[in-house]
Formats: sequence, C-alpha cells, structure tokens
Amino acid sequence: MKNGLVLINSATSMIFIPGDKIRFIHPESATDIAIYYEGDQFGEGSANITVNTGYADEVLKELARVLADTTGPFIVADDVNSIYMPNVTAVAGVTISA
Repeated sequence: MKNGLVLINSATSMIFIPGDKIRFIHPESATDIAIYYEGDQFGEGSANITVNTGYADEVLKELARVLADTTGPFIVADDVNSIYMPNVTAVAGVTISA
C-alpha cells in the first residue's frame, strides 16, 4: 500500500497526498507548514497545516520520519473528527491547480 499524508479540512475538503508526489515541505512561519506536491497532468498543489508556536521544526522532522518509515495513509490533521498528529492544530488550507 502506498504511503502518504491525509489532511481533512471539512466534509468536502480533504486530500490524500502520496509520499512519492511530495516535492517539499517548508515552514512558512512559526505556526504554518506548507506541503507542496505534484498532481496529475503536471498540476501542482499545496496544503498548509497550523502547528503550535515553536514546534514547526519538530513537526517537519516527524513528517519526514513518517514518510520514510510508514506504509499506508497517515492522518496529519482531521478537522472533522479532531484527530491530529502531535503539535498540529488544524488544516489551514488545500490548493490544487491543474
């Protein structure tokens, strides 16, 4: 099974990002991390997660570990069911471009 990250913002806004499609993960600020990924048909997208202040580096390292060590989907943030990896507090947004 393919590994990847799951982000759920609402009942109609959710995404599974396959690990092999992630281009890079970048802290945008002390409380925001962006995950940039490659989409179908040469599209690209990004997803932003909100993290506790001062924990962006720890979350970034944990995401790297998850992508290297796990198989299957990994829930990063689920705003609908209030499920979050440690120090993640929300899905700030998902953008997909064709």
